[in-house]
Amino acid sequence: MVRTERSHILIANNFNIEDWELEDRVEEIINLAETANAEISGITLQKLKKPARTYLGLGKLSEAKDQVIQERANLIIVDDELSPNQQRYLEDLFKIKVVDRTALILDIFANRAKSREGRLQVSLAQFEYLLPRLAGQWSHLERLGGGIGTRGPGETQIETDRRLVRNSIKKIKKDLSKIKISRSAQRSKRLKRAFNISLVGYTNAGKSTLFNCLSKKNSISSRKLFSTLDTKTSKIYLNNEITCTISDTVGFVNKLPTVLVDSFKATLEELNDSNLLLHVIDSSDNNFEKQIEVVDNLLEDLGLERNNMIYVFNKIDKLNSKDLDKFNNKINHLISADEGSVVNVSAIKSLNIDLLRDKIQNHAESGYNINSAKVLY
Repeated sequence: MVRTERSHILIANNFNIEDWELEDRVEEIINLAETANAEISGITLQKLKKPARTYLGLGKLSEAKDQVIQERANLIIVDDELSPNQQRYLEDLFKIKVVDRTALILDIFANRAKSREGRLQVSLAQFEYLLPRLAGQWSHLERLGGGIGTRGPGETQIETDRRLVRNSIKKIKKDLSKIKISRSAQRSKRLKRAFNISLVGYTNAGKSTLFNCLSKKNSISSRKLFSTLDTKTSKIYLNNEITCTISDTVGFVNKLPTVLVDSFKATLEELNDSNLLLHVIDSSDNNFEKQIEVVDNLLEDLGLERNNMIYVFNKIDKLNSKDLDKFNNKINHLISADEGSVVNVSAIKSLNIDLLRDKIQNHAESGYNINSAKVLY
């Protein structure tokens, strides 16, 4: 049975930092918390002109502490990555566990990872997140007594732990390197005989549903965030002459922890070898423009060009005719013709899927030599 924790959320909104609309930010951290099986008891939010050393102002923190006691919350969730000092301060203040945004996402990934590679990648990210925070884990030794006899053992234990963590990181990287070599060999064989497509997009955009629709598979799709961590690949057939493979990759999210991006780079190498990217977007999400920006920025960080991309606006069935007109006007201004083609679909209702297949086939025919059965890109 999965344990539910009664959680209180802290959010600092800084005026000098470009950020999402506040209500969208609140909605996303609530969705992340609920995906991690947390029951939200309350939210404390403060607008700040500059980041605070204590994360929120002392007055707001005092107000939040009273609410936490009243609500009997046993967990604090913070919608930012905390420094070790900030986390230690908040835990001393609230006297309960404090989890920042990075730790929350890591927990969700740890729960979702099924394959050996996925679990290794998450473990690597967790250890790299933990390493700079180890000093705070032994702060209790400082309270054993004054000076003599306490300081030395505390430092020795910290160094021992750091060495153990570094050794674990080294071993995991070695294991991942072996898996990478094996996967690269498999991918190389596939590249020689098929046109390769990869799905990318913001988490919960409906990539897995579209994957099932195009490949006629029945893999797990869920409305929860990060339902897919392990890359799945399947064949799809456009006509009798061209064989395509399609891969479903991990979804992205705003402020995705750097340690996770680094850990999953091996998996995301699938994108580097793709001949075509399908960027799946939830057209019914009011914040879809920012979500496109997040995904495009992450693709850029991974060194991926967007020359061969189709923007697939999914869940179009959720828009009425009036909203659809406004939506199409937005898209025309947002995505120029040289940035990639656009198609509106509903994967769950199979709307415009044939149109999407035609666009994929056009890309495949222009980049695939049928006689030699090799990709030309």
